[in-house]
Amino acid sequence: MSTWTSAQEYELTEENLRLLLDNKIPAIRIRGFATSEECTRFAAAAKQGNMQYYNVSDRIGYIGLAQYQYRWTKTKQEFLDDTVKAQADVQAVFNESFDALSRLMERLRAVWPQPVELASEGGREYFAGIIRSTSDKIDLHVDWAPVNSPDYAIGAIDAQLGWNFFAEELESGGHTTVHNNPWDPEVVPGEIPKSYGLDRALIEGAPNFVYRATTGDVVIFNTRNPHEIAPGTAKPDGSRVSIGSFVGRMPDNRLVLWA
Repeated sequence: MSTWTSAQEYELTEENLRLLLDNKIPAIRIRGFATSEECTRFAAAAKQGNMQYYNVSDRIGYIGLAQYQYRWTKTKQEFLDDTVKAQADVQAVFNESFDALSRLMERLRAVWPQPVELASEGGREYFAGIIRSTSDKIDLHVDWAPVNSPDYAIGAIDAQLGWNFFAEELESGGHTTVHNNPWDPEVVPGEIPKSYGLDRALIEGAPNFVYRATTGDVVIFNTRNPHEIAPGTAKPDGSRVSIGSFVGRMPDNRLVLWA
């Protein structure tokens, strides 16, 4: 796998997006993606939304759904059916603020020569645009659909990115560290390798890149690299409020989004 040519953030261009997909740069930042007023309204709407919590030790609130939750105990049909409610829950936040998902897709379409669309299965669209609120840490993990979700359409991608828009940042801490060691686990037929709470031996000696969440910005990085988020201290009545999804490159160079 390719190594980074330099450890810095880049602007969103077609060339830089290709470099990020090929893991030759660590991150792209879209500065000023939303205004201060839009951020305030988005964070307030998210905190009033249908917030649920993951069954992990750290308290991570979310609105929407994550496809990986359907890998073991639920069917693909249940995932597609549940997408309808998840989309409605996130749309309720957009209605009180702005549609961050559509804006992000427009930004990608402005630089990418092939279609940019929601991932789909059998003519039914996936959910994309999960909202999160937390000041807790997120353990070392990897997101890589060909291994995580081989039986889904997204299992055909050849590169995977994650984007996050930050509507509210923390007082301190909460930085994300991306380790340049693309995940290539041993796969046993019928089993999905563990991808969360990974052994730190996986990143020993690997170059890393650290970025801070800044209100109003979007940051994009290659999620096949192991990554983690440090705990932080929230502002009074605040949290780290964000929305994001994955972006995968299909064999025909279309970009598809899902959460």
